[in-house]
Amino acid sequence: MKISFDIMGFDNHINEAIKAARIFKKKHNDLSIILVGQKNEINKYIKKNEFDICDCPDIVKMTDSPMTAMRKTKSSMYNAIKLVDDNYADGVLSAGSTSCFVTISYLLLKTIKGVTKPAFMSFLPTTKNKITGMLDVGANKTCSGLDLYIFAKMANIYFKVIEGYTNPKIGIINIGVEKNKGFEYHHIANEKISNDKSLNYLGFVEPRYVLNGYADILISDGYSGNIVLKSVEGALKAISTVMHSSYKMPYNWLAPVFSFFSLQKIKKTFDYKKRAGAIVLGLTKPVVKTHGSAECQQFLSSLDLLYRIIKNDICNKLKRELTKGHGNKKFI
Repeated sequence: MKISFDIMGFDNHINEAIKAARIFKKKHNDLSIILVGQKNEINKYIKKNEFDICDCPDIVKMTDSPMTAMRKTKSSMYNAIKLVDDNYADGVLSAGSTSCFVTISYLLLKTIKGVTKPAFMSFLPTTKNKITGMLDVGANKTCSGLDLYIFAKMANIYFKVIEGYTNPKIGIINIGVEKNKGFEYHHIANEKISNDKSLNYLGFVEPRYVLNGYADILISDGYSGNIVLKSVEGALKAISTVMHSSYKMPYNWLAPVFSFFSLQKIKKTFDYKKRAGAIVLGLTKPVVKTHGSAECQQFLSSLDLLYRIIKNDICNKLKRELTKGHGNKKFI
């Protein structure tokens, strides 16, 4: 197995990515990692012949537009994806610009037949000590009811194959649970998912319930999903900040002593670093994106996600399941 790892163009130091690659490679004898980026810079942090390197002089910056990124054919991001397109690598990971990464991946790798749009699926921790997959969280600003239905189909297959769920519970994020709530595309998606007996559909789910584990899969357009995801992340960080600052106040020195184990449980439950990667579902090859501010731990969890996706052949299983009984025609 070969993983193409774009280690340039993110907010942190490239050594964070290299450390993760080194740790992960030691755990998996069947794995080869290709570091994609500026060779002279990479060589400062690795031993001789420790990794294969794809030397790329250019970098896709966070400020680049998708069209600008597509023209940077000598960039690490472009070539990391191209290695997968050329079948030299089995999957790709990057922490660079999300919009650029999705655009290049979509144009080079294409979508699975029958899939209208690819979708970013991220993972949220819950109070039930299990994850909830949420998609789309940023690949598409606007989506149709049909898009949401296909997202549900793809996520359902992913959770069965990769996460081991027998019958994952699916909900659509909306401002209320009543059938008349939301926009027309919510109503269309609601009808399509309801009529598909292969899906365990719960109905509409309000954003305030995303962390309680009520649904295993939450479906949304990319714009709304991204807002929900960032709101949850921001809220968790704000709560952590308030808790830490309260212990620094006068006469509060006993609080940490008596609440230590509770705090450790909260930290462990809502540690997003353990599931930092987001898979781009719907493409013909495995593609994973992680946070632009990723550190070693986030890269490790993202490499693990990509490894499991490749190992379980999820893209080919999606192809088979989405066209089952329909030949090469769309399943819809």
